[in-house]
Amino acid sequence: MWTLLEKAHPIDEPGKNASLKHTLLITGRDGYAVALALGEIDPHYEGKQIIIAYEGGEPPASISSLRLVVPGDVHGGRSVRDVAKIELR
Repeated sequence: MWTLLEKAHPIDEPGKNASLKHTLLITGRDGYAVALALGEIDPHYEGKQIIIAYEGGEPPASISSLRLVVPGDVHGGRSVRDVAKIELR
């Protein structure tokens, strides 16, 4: 997830640790949504390895066949299937 986020260059605000006040909201096609603090996935802080998973060898053309996996979460509480939207807030 962090690799995808870095490619988008989403945070260009001035100030110390500006990224820490932001979250990602990931929503599935069924409306299920979860939040991730950027500090959780930023390698300079927690550096949690969040996975955007897909089947097959090549990434799909549409995000709707993607699944968010948060290793270590109890009962997969922040697992989102059929990702429909990823928002930076």
